[in-house]
This record gives sequence, structure tokens and C-alpha cells, in this order.
Amino acid sequence: MWLAFGVMMAGCTSLVGPYDATFDQSLNKLSEDTAKFIAAAEAGGLARESKASETVAYYAATYNVLDRLAERARLQRRSLPCPSNAAIVSAAAEPTSATTLPPDFASADCRENILYSVRLNVDQLHYFHSSGGALSGPEARTAGLSLQKSIMGAIMSFQIDKPDS
Repeated sequence: MWLAFGVMMAGCTSLVGPYDATFDQSLNKLSEDTAKFIAAAEAGGLARESKASETVAYYAATYNVLDRLAERARLQRRSLPCPSNAAIVSAAAEPTSATTLPPDFASADCRENILYSVRLNVDQLHYFHSSGGALSGPEARTAGLSLQKSIMGAIMSFQIDKPDS
């Protein structure tokens, strides 16, 4: 599975636009916030409860960041659609997904694709949270690891054209 993901993302790397520090900084902050949230849920803290204020705040902030970044990516859209858009369309149709793709998603470039991939991983974590009312330690660990890997993949993709410091 990861090999297929790597091949899929390799096609995107040349289609990601020039470096934009907003993506880099926002995704790094999201990764930090997610690590703290998952650690609290794994430890049995309030974050494991689906209706806890910490949980509601995490999902609201996370979806807000991803929505803002997706809109920024759309406004900077490159002329070539991402070759792996069909995979995102398929994943968005899964029962664990709460994401509705925009009507013009077929034209989305790889920045948008990568951000929706992260969003679908957030959806999966949220689904586990909501379906049982609370995350178990293994659910938090598994879904959290998957989400963190997708965030890290996004960070690496957005840093491709980062200028040397």
C-alpha cells in the first residue's frame, strides 16, 4: 500500500507549485497539535471522548486550517490536474469520510490533492472518535499514526521548492 502511495505522490512532486511558507508553517503547526491531541487520547485524557471540548476544538481548528489551505491552493492552482485525483475521489466516497470534494476537484492540482488526503485521514480519526463515543488507545495510535504520516507527506511535498536558508 505504501509503495502505491509513494508512486502516486512521485507523480505529484513535479506538479506542486513554488514554495509557500504558509503551507509549510501551517502544516508543521497542525502536526504538533495532532501529536499532542493523539498523545492525550492515547493516555486516556479528555481528548479520547468524542464530545469533550478539547476534541471538538481540535477537529474545528484542524478542519478550519485544512479548508483555508485548500482554498489557498485552489487560488494558486497549476494548469495540470494531479494524476492521483481519482484515488482521492474514491477515498472520499468511503463511509469513514465526511469530506465533500468541490465540484471542480477533477481540475485540482497536487497541492489540493495532498491537502484533501490529509483531510480524509482526519475524517477517519473523527469517524473512529464519533462511532464509539470515545477512542480506544489502539484506535488513537493507529488512526493518529496514519494522520501524522499524511501530514508529514504533505510537509515534504510542500518543501520541495523551499529555498536554501
